[in-house]
Amino acid sequence: MVKLDEVDLKLIYLLRDNSRLSISELAELLGLSRPTVKSRLEKLEKEGIIQKYTIKLSPELERAENIVIMIVKTEDPESLENFNEIIEINKFTSKKHVIKVAVENMKQLRQVIEGAGFEVIEIMPVLEMRERERPIKIRVPFKCDYCGKEIVEEPIVYKYRNKVYFFCCETCFREFKKARENIEKFKLSEGQKVEEAHKH
Repeated sequence: MVKLDEVDLKLIYLLRDNSRLSISELAELLGLSRPTVKSRLEKLEKEGIIQKYTIKLSPELERAENIVIMIVKTEDPESLENFNEIIEINKFTSKKHVIKVAVENMKQLRQVIEGAGFEVIEIMPVLEMRERERPIKIRVPFKCDYCGKEIVEEPIVYKYRNKVYFFCCETCFREFKKARENIEKFKLSEGQKVEEAHKH
């Protein structure tokens, strides 16, 4: 297992949220130099942690009108790879697979079934699809930017004034925001006092 640290994990979170961030933007958000961020990214790419940078399309563009999930039995699982309509293949025994198929109509589905030559055990049309973002499961010594405790669960990520902060819980996040608001109010009132003093 590749050893990652807090900076690596922050980079991964930022890029997962927006893979179009430039090295300069990442450096600014993390409070690091451009060469440091560049070398970190190169290390993550070289070690296969970051495998590609991609985009997320709207569901309407990504799938046909109908998504069907099927449990199938086949002697030739490689044949499943030959059909563009089969968008996901999950093997759970040597012959049984759960596959996800995107088709425009039942005729197209029948063509896939006949062409691939598998036996259909069960067929289920998908009425609604909701994709959930999965938390990153890597354990690194990763500290909360408010209380300093190690973050065990999925961190709360917050961008504020060209910096990124990570919090262990809602309480720390709330307290951080409250403290920042108080600092802003204090700066504003001090600025007004200086302005008034100049007027007199």
